[in-house]
Amino acid sequence: MHPLTKDLISHIQDKYQLNDYVLHESFYRREKVHGETQYLLETCWFPINHGPWSEDESYPDGTIEIQVDTVTRRTTSINKLCDVTIHSLPEDLRDSDTQTAWLEQELGMTYDQEFMLLKHQDSLYQYVSCQNGIRLFPDLFISLELTNEGALDSFSVYGTPALSHKYPTEPFTLSLEQMAPIISQQFRSFSVPNEHQRKLAYAIEEIFVSEDGLQTYPLDHPDTSAVTVNEVVTWNKPSTFSYTRKLIKRRNAVTAVDAEAQASHPDYRPLTDEMLKTCRSIAVDLIAAEYPDESGAWTIQEINRDFPFINIVVRRTRDDSNLAYKRRLTILLMEDTYEVSLIVDNKAFIDLYHDSTQELPDSVPEEVIHHALMPYLTLKPYYVFDRVLDHYVLCSLIDSNHAYLPTTNEVVLLEDLYVISATD
Repeated sequence: MHPLTKDLISHIQDKYQLNDYVLHESFYRREKVHGETQYLLETCWFPINHGPWSEDESYPDGTIEIQVDTVTRRTTSINKLCDVTIHSLPEDLRDSDTQTAWLEQELGMTYDQEFMLLKHQDSLYQYVSCQNGIRLFPDLFISLELTNEGALDSFSVYGTPALSHKYPTEPFTLSLEQMAPIISQQFRSFSVPNEHQRKLAYAIEEIFVSEDGLQTYPLDHPDTSAVTVNEVVTWNKPSTFSYTRKLIKRRNAVTAVDAEAQASHPDYRPLTDEMLKTCRSIAVDLIAAEYPDESGAWTIQEINRDFPFINIVVRRTRDDSNLAYKRRLTILLMEDTYEVSLIVDNKAFIDLYHDSTQELPDSVPEEVIHHALMPYLTLKPYYVFDRVLDHYVLCSLIDSNHAYLPTTNEVVLLEDLYVISATD
């Protein structure tokens, strides 16, 4: 057994007093977390006196699964199967003081200064990282679920701890009126299909805006070295390209050596110009062979890594922006040989929603959408980490849980709609 594995298993066994348990299995995992690579050791513990069990069966009652970060050794998840006591944990975590004290110990963070309660519903408690009551982005998300008796049932931690100790000191003063020009740029149309015809809906795409109003930050942080291409696929002669579909099992085995070295996730490796050139050439040959009469009808949108594949994402060159679903091909290449493993075409899926090709009403004037949704918009303060500046920036999150339906002049909750982004 690798020394790192042995050390982490001993740490888990001692911390949670698992003297009545035997280690069933352990394995390493790695996660992409906002541009960083996190290595985790997952362990599964069986009661030492469990009954007969085979690989074809569910884990025996009393099984405990515990996962730890290989660097910090902090616990990132605990799951129990059926009613079982973990002796090192408080018997009843329903008391808020007991719960926050235990979380402070587990997280190494101070309640209300570095993490705060986001939601409490029945036996579920959710916390997020913060700085003196202002949420961080990217953040750390903590989930805690209790049994009816208040004992821990499950615990998980995911995301990014504070990336800097530099926070701005200016007060939060932004208002929705100040953000009006940016808000207008964030309206997005959606298609809401039903049995008879599709409805057009409008909502706002969330965005962070800096306190000075000069900088914006998206909510999504790409976790790959994706390269935007936007190249129209054309050809002058027929293609004889052919491939045999290969269903390749993902090779995602992570070793103790990887964890000890803290090697970057394979998806973060940059795609070289030569690789991009090869991928584009294969895509053109393949599309020309599969769709010989459609030169110019397809555009290579993006090339990205998804270990052990390289994905080529292809869209229709001129799709109606109001279509509920847009046509898309994803070509999966084996990264080491560039062999085509699979082509995923969403046409069959689109055909299930035949009404998605029906025309939608004409677009609605921006002023109408603005007037309808403005009362339902919110501004929430956040500290957003700027990787270029290497410190946090005070921002507002422009957000709304509502959508506007112009055909009925209604504003409704997004969760009440079967919403499909028309810009996907």
